[in-house]
Amino acid sequence: MNIGTYMVSALVLIIAIMGGIYTLYPDTHTITLMDFTITLPIAAWVGLPLLLLYFMTLLHMTYHGTKEYFTKRRLIKDISTFKDALFWSLFYEPKHHNYHVEFIKEGAVLLNASNITVNGNIQGLSDKLASAVEVIEEIKSGKYVNLADKKLDKKLSNNNFWVIKNQLNRLESDNKYAQDVLFAKENYADEVVDKAMDIAVENFELYKIKKYSSLLKKRHFCTILNRLCDKDDATATMEMLEYFISLFELQCEDYIKLIKSVIKKFSPDENLALIRKLMEKDESAKNAYLYLLFEYEMLDTIKHFLEEHDEYEFKPFRAYLILKREKYNFKIDDLVNPNNICK
Repeated sequence: MNIGTYMVSALVLIIAIMGGIYTLYPDTHTITLMDFTITLPIAAWVGLPLLLLYFMTLLHMTYHGTKEYFTKRRLIKDISTFKDALFWSLFYEPKHHNYHVEFIKEGAVLLNASNITVNGNIQGLSDKLASAVEVIEEIKSGKYVNLADKKLDKKLSNNNFWVIKNQLNRLESDNKYAQDVLFAKENYADEVVDKAMDIAVENFELYKIKKYSSLLKKRHFCTILNRLCDKDDATATMEMLEYFISLFELQCEDYIKLIKSVIKKFSPDENLALIRKLMEKDESAKNAYLYLLFEYEMLDTIKHFLEEHDEYEFKPFRAYLILKREKYNFKIDDLVNPNNICK
């Protein structure tokens, strides 16, 4: 019974009792208390205690009703908070939440520092949680989801796992997005910037790659080298090649790769001038210099170079020089390769 029904029915009952008593006993009764004399019908004297009890009952019900209302309100609020915590934990971005109901708090606080992974289909979720699971499943499958449309772009951090995965998905399907990432690299996780740079190295024009040269890594060397030595690329000049070479810390093996590539692109004079510049800065380029000299059949220059060095140095090249002079038809790569000259 709700309080409204109780108020009406109890009041009707009291009035009925008072009316019945008045019908049977219409007389009055007088009470004197501390010089005050009160004369009321007998029915009134019977009704007064009932009315007092009625109002005290109303106060009691109002108190406990109000208490129950606020308890239920805290419970509803905690359930809503719990759902919100589930939402952020699904996105691997747990947030701190406060709970008021103790039995909910005892378990729900785990979500303040937990990530939730969903395996399989789940039925009966709220619209908000179902939407979160749907977004995550799409990202997991390799699709790009516009988080701005989901009103999540400003709420998830740049280093959020699903944000990074989503950005990587976009890079896979949209190479142009790489330029946006590189232009505002401070707004993206390192993993996303690295992926964008990989795409730039493979697809951007050389002058654009030059703008982001500070992001180049050693793994980009071979790709850059292949592009610089592309015969059909008019922008791949010797000046451009020297610029990019200066960005990497090259080793003996790298210089060999460099020489094998530039032979196809540039003239002998240009290539010799390049390798001599590199030798002045790094002695590990000497093997590549000798390799180039052999490619150009400059045997006298090779002999003069080897004579200037200790007889225990450059042994594979010395052996190959002897074979060349004896007219043996060996290719240089049969005896000379990075495995035996770059030790």
